[in-house]
Parts: sequence; C-alpha cells; structure tokens
Amino acid sequence: MNDLSTQKNKRIGEVDYLRGFAVLAVIAIHTSSNSQILNLNLLLIVNLIIDVFSHFAVPLFIFISGFVLSLNYRGLFSQKTFYKKRAKSILPQYIIFSILYLLLNIIISEIHGNLEYPSIKTVIFYFLTAGSSYHLWYFSLIIQFYLFYPYIIKIYEKFVGNYETIFIFLALIAQQLWIVIKMIAINYINSSTHFSSLTYFISIYFVDRAFFSYIFYFILGIYLCRNYEYVTDKVFQNKKWIIVTIVVFTGAISALQINGIIKYGSYRSIPQSYFLVSNLLDSIYFPLIFSMLSIISLNIHTNKYKYSKYLNVFSLIGKYSFGIYLIHVLYITLIGTLIFPRLGIDPYHLIFYPVLFISVLILSYL
Repeated sequence: MNDLSTQKNKRIGEVDYLRGFAVLAVIAIHTSSNSQILNLNLLLIVNLIIDVFSHFAVPLFIFISGFVLSLNYRGLFSQKTFYKKRAKSILPQYIIFSILYLLLNIIISEIHGNLEYPSIKTVIFYFLTAGSSYHLWYFSLIIQFYLFYPYIIKIYEKFVGNYETIFIFLALIAQQLWIVIKMIAINYINSSTHFSSLTYFISIYFVDRAFFSYIFYFILGIYLCRNYEYVTDKVFQNKKWIIVTIVVFTGAISALQINGIIKYGSYRSIPQSYFLVSNLLDSIYFPLIFSMLSIISLNIHTNKYKYSKYLNVFSLIGKYSFGIYLIHVLYITLIGTLIFPRLGIDPYHLIFYPVLFISVLILSYL
C-alpha cells in the first residue's frame, strides 16, 4: 500500500479539487435554504435535494483536514510547534471575520430600522463561541480537531497495520453513538425549564458542536493518507456501485424530509428528532460522496477528461476555499438584503437561487 504519510509536506493536487467541491457545496447550502419556503412545491423539492446532497461540505473539509494533518504530522513531532502553526493558520482570520460580521450585523440592523449595538459582554461571548455569524461555527469544530490531533494520531498509530480498519469501525460507532446522544440531549435541553438563556445556549453549543459528530470523517482522512493507492484502486473498481448508492441515498433522505414537510406542515415545523435517521445515514452517505469526488478530482488532475483544462477552475476555487468560506456570507447578506429586494426578487422566485449562488461565488473568489 502506498503510504503518503511518508512524503512529508508533499502537495497532493487532488486535495485542492476536493476543497473546491466542498466550498461550492457550502455556498449551495447557504443559498438554497429550505426554511425560507414554507409550503411544499417543486421549488422546495429541488432546493431540498440540493441541500441534502450538499451537506457533505463540512464533513469533507474535516476529512481533508485529517488527510493533510496526517501527511505533515506523524511519528514524533513537536506539539508546541504544531499548536503554534495551527493557531497562526486560523486565529487571525477568525478574529478579523468575527469583527467584520459583528459590524455587518449592526449595519443590517440599521437598514431594517432597529439599530442595535451589542454590549461588551455580548461581543466577548460571540468571540468565545464563534457566534458572530452562523458559518463561523466551523472554527469551533476545527479547533477541537487541532487540539486533539496529537493524541488522536498517537492512538491511531497503535492500530496501524492489520487493526486500522478496527479503529475506523470504532470511530464510526463513536460518531453514531454521539449523534444519538446529541439528539437526546438537545431534546432534553429544549424541553427543560431549568436552563437560563445563557446556560441553554452553552449547553446546546457544547453538545451540538462536539467534534465526536465528525470523528469518523477525520479518521477516514488519516486512513486515506496512509493507504492512498489501495483506497483509490478500490474506489475506481467500485465507482459504478458508489454512484448508484449515492443516488439511492440522496433520493431516500430527500423523500424522508419531504414526508416530514407533509406530516408537519412545513420544513420549519419538523422537529429535530425527525432527522435522526437521516443524520445516522449521513455517516455512510457522505464518505460515498467523498469517494465519487475523489475519482472526479483525480481524473481532472491527471487530464483524463476531455475538458480537464477548463475543469481546473475547481482547483483554483479550492486553493482559495478558506477565504471564500469566510467571506461568502457577507455577499449573501448584502445581495439578499440590499439588491434583490429592490429588484423584486424573493426566495419564491426560481431565479433567486442560481443568481444568488453564481453572484456569491464570483464575488467571494475575487
């Protein structure tokens, strides 16, 4: 088996394509929000299918993080140096964009006629909980993986060889158990009257954003790095079945959510507990999507497609994916608040979604 982890600091071209696909999926999620359309119709169904499929985005970023960290940090390495580098790679961006979105919230509140300045206490709270904007929660997740990576990789290395698959299976079980525990805990917190608004938020925050919900994807990334040739060969051999299974999963999960809309009257009315089955299925569904996207990425990178040179745009998007991720919500907010209303375009218009997606992507890339 070809172990990429022996090639320290080697850049794997396919990874940029995967990052590109992941950030495109993030934008698709945030520009096709089901919650804005209350009643079941064709537009909602299309958006729902896009949303179901695109939710591989953050799991794919976590998968890539496991892959890249394993590529660059294995065996003996300085934890102090590791933490310093990781901090430099995310904390400055986090601080800058937290401030940016705090200011944006003030501006938007003024536009809506209810100007509101956050208190110092609120600002500190937002900084500590990644709460300045809804997409910054990713920082709280990736920071956990950075903090625990040195210990995760030490445990993983004890399973290297014939026991690696056992460790992956244990990671899958841990993730599934946490998803169930999280759902039970959130339902309890939501129904309890013993929590103040602060303790309620903190409880939800730490339960919902614990890295255990994504640990399987992270471990898969490490496994791919250490068994790259073996895994890619297996994926290519089974690509037809992978594609068929992805289609079946997409249809099944979408149908489950459509049934929820019919049963509860609207998407917003569906209780979180209803999504438990689909959340558990995601742990199998998303890695299949990773596999399909890996095939596409490798084929583009090795020029196996007729128009591979044009498809390299996904690599360029991937190279700037972090910046695109950070800034895209700014453009979604500005376009949705300032431009579309003046043009008479609202979420009930079909044109709303593709125009918003393309505009946000172009502006975020520039």
